[in-house]
Amino acid sequence: MDELLVKPTLEEELLIETKAREILSSDDHEDTARLAVALMKQNWAQGQVLIEAFGRIQALQAKIVCMETPVKQKKHWFTGLFW
Repeated sequence: MDELLVKPTLEEELLIETKAREILSSDDHEDTARLAVALMKQNWAQGQVLIEAFGRIQALQAKIVCMETPVKQKKHWFTGLFW
């Protein structure tokens, strides 16, 4: 799962830090509250997308495994005796 983690570039880190300090230094509590609510909703929505995506990936991986390693049918002793 570590291969999915992306390290931000130096420029991205600087931009994130600048935005974070901007929020922390804000005196507008109503604006900060609206931002918190928007981020909470966005976080929930992104979580749902990830859950759905990983579920689909898991299903596709299971199909690939089944295609690569077919189940061998067990032969029964009575096969073909009276039929």
